[in-house]
Amino acid sequence: MKPARPASRLFSYCLQCLTLFASLCLLPAPASAADQASAAAKVSASLPDVSKLTSDKHFKLNTLQTTPYGPAWADILLKPSNFLACNNTAIALCYYSGANTTTPCTTDGGNVSNCTCYEIPAGKPYFVDINAILNLDVYQATVKACGADGSNCKPTGKITAPVCESIKNNTLIPGADLVSTFSLALEKQIPIKETSCPTPAAYAGCMTAPCKRTGKTDPATGLPLVQCACPNYTGPFQVGTAIKPEQCSPGNNMIWSAGYSPGSGKTMPSGK
Repeated sequence: MKPARPASRLFSYCLQCLTLFASLCLLPAPASAADQASAAAKVSASLPDVSKLTSDKHFKLNTLQTTPYGPAWADILLKPSNFLACNNTAIALCYYSGANTTTPCTTDGGNVSNCTCYEIPAGKPYFVDINAILNLDVYQATVKACGADGSNCKPTGKITAPVCESIKNNTLIPGADLVSTFSLALEKQIPIKETSCPTPAAYAGCMTAPCKRTGKTDPATGLPLVQCACPNYTGPFQVGTAIKPEQCSPGNNMIWSAGYSPGSGKTMPSGK
C-alpha cells in the first residue's frame, strides 16, 4: 500500500503551534537562541503541508500537561469519567487508523501524522477525552464545568460538556471540516481488540485533531474517508486492534493512531 498523500489543506496556525511545542517540548533544549531558531526551522521543514485546514483561523493550542503522563496530544485516559458523552454531530473516527490498513497513518519524521479516518455521520453518540482537548480555551471551559476528571458531565454526570457544543458549532478547531473523537459506531463491524505497546515509541494522538473530507468512500463500511492531522507523541500506548508486539513500531513511515491508559481495559465507554 502506498503511503497516504500529505494533507494538502491544513492550517498555518497549527503549523506554528506544532512547531513551537515540538521545539520546546519534544526536542532537547537548544544551547542558544540561534540553535533554537535553527531547530525550529528544521522541525517546520519536516512537517506536512498544514497551510489551510482552518482557513487561517487561529485558536489557542492547549500546551498544558493535562495529566502526569503527558500533554493533551498524548491522548491519556485515567478513568471512565474522562470520556465525555456528546451527540448530534458528524465526527472523524481514527481509533482504527494506523499501519498498513485501509485507514493508514503516515509520518515523515516530523511532529504530526496524516491519518486516514472514517467519517461517522451525525446521530451517533461519540466521546471526547477531556485530557486530550487541543483547544486551550475549550479545555479550560470544559474542566470548569465538568471537573478535571469529567465526572460532572455526561455520561457520569448530568451536564453536557462545553466541548460538545464547541464541536457542534465548529469552534473547537475553526475551519476544519470535522474533528476526530471516539465512537462505538463500528464496534460490530470492526470489533475492538486493544493491544498494549509498553515500549515507548512514536504514535499519533488523534483525539480532537482537525480533519478534512476527501470525497472518498470506504467500500467495506460504506463510510466517507477523511484525512486528519494528528500530533505525534512518544511513550507507551495502546492501539485498537490486535497486533503482534513487533508491529508496535511498523516502520516505513507508518505509525499507529493510539492513546495511553495506565489502567488499560477499564476506561472504555459503554455507549449507553
